[in-house]
Amino acid sequence: MNENQPLLKIIDVSKSFPGVRALDKVNMTLIAGEVHALVGENGAGKSTLVKIISGAYTPDEGSIDIEDRSFRSLNPYQARLSGIATVYQEQQLVPWLSVAENIFLGMEPRTRWGSIDFTAMKEEAEERIRSYGLSIQSTDIVAALSVAARQEVAILKVLARQAKVLLLDEPTASLTGSQVDFLFHLIHQLQQQGIGILYISHYLDEVLEISQRITVLRNGQCVGTFQKGDLTKETLIEKMAGHKLDFSAVIKKPVGGKVLELKEISCNNVLQNVNLSLHEEEILGILGGNDSGCHELIRLLAGLLPFSQGKMFLKGEPYSPSCIYDALEKGLFFIPENMRKEGLILPLSLAKNITLSNLKEILTQGMIHLKKEGDQAQSLVKALKIVTPSVKTEVQYLSGGNQRKVLFAKALFANAQIWLLEEPTQGVDVEARQEIHRLLFDIKSKQKSILLVSSDLEELITIADRIIILRRGQIVEEIADSSTTSPKELLQAMLGG
Repeated sequence: MNENQPLLKIIDVSKSFPGVRALDKVNMTLIAGEVHALVGENGAGKSTLVKIISGAYTPDEGSIDIEDRSFRSLNPYQARLSGIATVYQEQQLVPWLSVAENIFLGMEPRTRWGSIDFTAMKEEAEERIRSYGLSIQSTDIVAALSVAARQEVAILKVLARQAKVLLLDEPTASLTGSQVDFLFHLIHQLQQQGIGILYISHYLDEVLEISQRITVLRNGQCVGTFQKGDLTKETLIEKMAGHKLDFSAVIKKPVGGKVLELKEISCNNVLQNVNLSLHEEEILGILGGNDSGCHELIRLLAGLLPFSQGKMFLKGEPYSPSCIYDALEKGLFFIPENMRKEGLILPLSLAKNITLSNLKEILTQGMIHLKKEGDQAQSLVKALKIVTPSVKTEVQYLSGGNQRKVLFAKALFANAQIWLLEEPTQGVDVEARQEIHRLLFDIKSKQKSILLVSSDLEELITIADRIIILRRGQIVEEIADSSTTSPKELLQAMLGG
């Protein structure tokens, strides 16, 4: 295939939702063997465009050309037959099936009697795994794999369907440095086969490293398509935001007395004899790999997991939450990484999602006072700069960054004293990331405390006062002043190097 041959052309595509012009006459071309990045702030239209290309949404106008065929719109079946495949951030895999069964799900090889030929399926999967130099086994159960390995399975699954165009949606969001390097190696192999890759990411350093061309969306419109050599990170950010951003650092301040203390805490063979303290007006960063126990630790504090040994104290009093509501009553609010499954009720309005965290504030004689509900939500929308047509808009129609801000609004409405955060800026754009960081500094300045689990090393150094590093359920290092360390040193400590 000619490496300059257009695989995919988006021509004057527009799409509107109630109160929102998501895309406005967008044009883009993807050529064979190219990594083409699609970037923009949250709400710029990236997700809408990807869903149109993959057949999940129908455009209001415009057309989609795939090689020599033109479509007014696609459905998922047509997109798949045309060689378009999407690997979403939340992988579409069946966890209890093996790697081979996931790769060939729905297109299993058959024996002459019509039953599934498991031997042939295993051999074909192993051949594909070997050809890309992957470390997974065809018989591995997907649920037991790391996040990076599941990403590999998801890519093999779509490649088994003879994909010509691969849409990668935030592919490195949950990966560590070495895992990102391996993914990039795999992407280069796919390029050499003539596969065109549309790479959607908020990590601009990665975008500038892996892509050949970059298309920028802003407010549903195409700002332009640029050769990566013509852009710096700063100019790319300006094109996304439409103005220069202020990167001035926020000055950290000394912290107060202890508000939360853990002594010799163990949990389900995941955490072992953990001792830590969280102080008033402190952001405590927690860092660790996939099996470190970081996420179990924060869920234990939120009342989602029991601890089998040790003691916890909240402002000097014994603390042992029986459930997440118990933790909330005691002033601890949990904002999970997977906000759509664990943090939000997508079909409900923005206002109802916010006020669910503290219903008694909007009740009048036992009934929800709708005006009070709307007014309270509107004040938080304004304070957090949530982009929405109305507080009555269903949360499912907001961009990912604005959905995350709704969770922060819930915590503010609950008047939480301790915020428990998992990956708070995952999947948000540069400007939203800055807004969230400034919000966290503002929160802690109001005599509140934040425990932050993040895999973003720069984020931890920027906003955490202290950093605790977990490995295999144990604290292996504490960095008393995060400003004294570097991403390289953090990564070495996390990996045991």
